[in-house]
Amino acid sequence: MVTTGMIIGSLDVPAIDRDFCRAVLPRVSRSFALSIEALPPGLREAVRTTYLLCRIVDTVEDQVGLVVADRTALYDDFDAALAATAAEPVQGEARASATRFEDRARALALDADGAGGELCRQASVVFAEFAVLPSPQRAIIRRHVAEMSGGMREFSERADRLGRLRLRDIADLERYCYFVAGTLGQLLTALFELEVPSLSADARTGVRERAISFGLGLQMVNIVKDVAEDHLRGDVFLPESLASDHGVELDSLLLPQYRVAGLSVVGTVSRIARSHLDRAREYTLLWPPVEGRDVRLFCTVPLALALATLHEVDHGEATLRADRKPKVTRAAVTRILGDTLGSVGDDAALAELFERCERGEYG
Repeated sequence: MVTTGMIIGSLDVPAIDRDFCRAVLPRVSRSFALSIEALPPGLREAVRTTYLLCRIVDTVEDQVGLVVADRTALYDDFDAALAATAAEPVQGEARASATRFEDRARALALDADGAGGELCRQASVVFAEFAVLPSPQRAIIRRHVAEMSGGMREFSERADRLGRLRLRDIADLERYCYFVAGTLGQLLTALFELEVPSLSADARTGVRERAISFGLGLQMVNIVKDVAEDHLRGDVFLPESLASDHGVELDSLLLPQYRVAGLSVVGTVSRIARSHLDRAREYTLLWPPVEGRDVRLFCTVPLALALATLHEVDHGEATLRADRKPKVTRAAVTRILGDTLGSVGDDAALAELFERCERGEYG
């Protein structure tokens, strides 16, 4: 077992603690775990730590049944640990805040049987990893994760007030996706810029302009592929006004008599997702094929899988069915991974890979 309440800010993170972070990552972030571990040292640790911090605060948002005061206290403890560790990682307040968070998560049985809960109960290990990152990386991570946490808190307060989370319209959907994923797109872009200092001024402007779309596109694909699964848990992330425009209530999306209307709602969100993914393709190709190869590889895998998955949402038979889920086959994933390695350094080949995924050629 990992020892919690460890001293934050030591020069080295004990191997057992780093092993915990490596082991828990694929359990809480399956779609990115492989790409993260393929990054070069330094950037790998920063991105891994980022994803684990994001998953911690995401677990706070997702937990059902929390009273408002307890959820607020968890957000407060997380934010305090993040700020203290980023500013002065060797001070006692960083250590105390991280320990307060994990103690509260344990007392509240946060995601008791899930990997997210285990992560929250070992939060001080993640903050220890955060503490030993170079200060420029810590500053970037703190700024954007704090914005993510603030946005999740805002939507949590709405859900607690209404008894469930509902998104009002497309603008509200995009605002929600910005906080849970767009902020991450900006964060990763800032880390990537440190890793690729040779990036031209024009390319730097281009990736910054498209960073939010990268996150929004991936998040919206998750939303449309998981509509039925989320619905069965009582969560619906499609806009209420959009459903109303098509003559269906969100609570009725899975009923057979509303299938045509429901698919129209999903299709509208899919088109918005596709427009963001188009900008994500541009974003990926703006990174130089040699100096930025690691960044390209990191971006290409989830983007290619998102494009292939969106084809299944739009053209398959599993969308809005309670017993099925739109997804790319394991064999297709293997082929996409192999083709990514062969094309990531060539603009034309990489663009063709994205086109093939969008056309559903991987099956």
